[in-house]
Amino acid sequence: MVPKFCRMAWRVEDMDAFTQRMHDLFGFTFFAPGLIAQVYPDATFKVRFGQHGIEPIQPGVEGLPFAEGDPLIEIAVDVADADSVLARMKAAGHEPIAVSYLPVPAVNEYLFGRDFHGIQFLACTEGVNEAQIRSELPFDALDDAAPPKIGCVTVVSPDIDALAASLGACYDMEFHPFDPVGFGKRGLSGAHRVRLIEGPSPLLDGIASALVSVDIMHPDVEAARAKLEAAGYPVRYSRTMASGGNAYFFGPTEQGFPLSIYPVEADAEMLGLA
Repeated sequence: MVPKFCRMAWRVEDMDAFTQRMHDLFGFTFFAPGLIAQVYPDATFKVRFGQHGIEPIQPGVEGLPFAEGDPLIEIAVDVADADSVLARMKAAGHEPIAVSYLPVPAVNEYLFGRDFHGIQFLACTEGVNEAQIRSELPFDALDDAAPPKIGCVTVVSPDIDALAASLGACYDMEFHPFDPVGFGKRGLSGAHRVRLIEGPSPLLDGIASALVSVDIMHPDVEAARAKLEAAGYPVRYSRTMASGGNAYFFGPTEQGFPLSIYPVEADAEMLGLA
């Protein structure tokens, strides 16, 4: 089913420290795609991928213009046809700030800048990233990967209706209201796994990014909570889920990466579908 969230990219200052922390907390593993070295043999920036949906990027000495400002570099959305999104975004006045060519499926993916409601969204045709990565190693799409993994992402916007309308017009993303339970005045969500929050809220204090939280779907939430607390990240907000168990919001963690965890059984509830 498309459109759907497929990964998100976050700027880090120390790749090794970030990936080690994510491994210690969740067991996440990362790899460096061979395509990067082929296309940019002399570059000093670092990119890592994983089936969990987290893509840390560490800028090199040459800099990365699209990684400046907000550490949220991209929210990537699988769509039926990335070129159709490109045409609609251009018609709405938004040019891509980066175009990545994937040689195995022989297609482009398009990253759009913060002139689009202050958040950088990337459009990629469904399955093309997996095809590129599978030319190097086995790789499950986010939908098929076993948890823990990203279940959804939560972003804040001053006008979620305008953002939702633009995402609907350009990305075919449909939204419905959901209860933001303390995170803001209103919330919109969808089966695509992108949640929009309209602030302000005390829970958002200290969060400079448009990204409020990367919401990790976890099979053992209490064990994950204990690990996060032991690592020095206290729970900022907890919620008892009607579908069972608790969801926990920690806010910024390693290198500012904002995290929440919730039970696998509460997935539909998190998306406002139950």
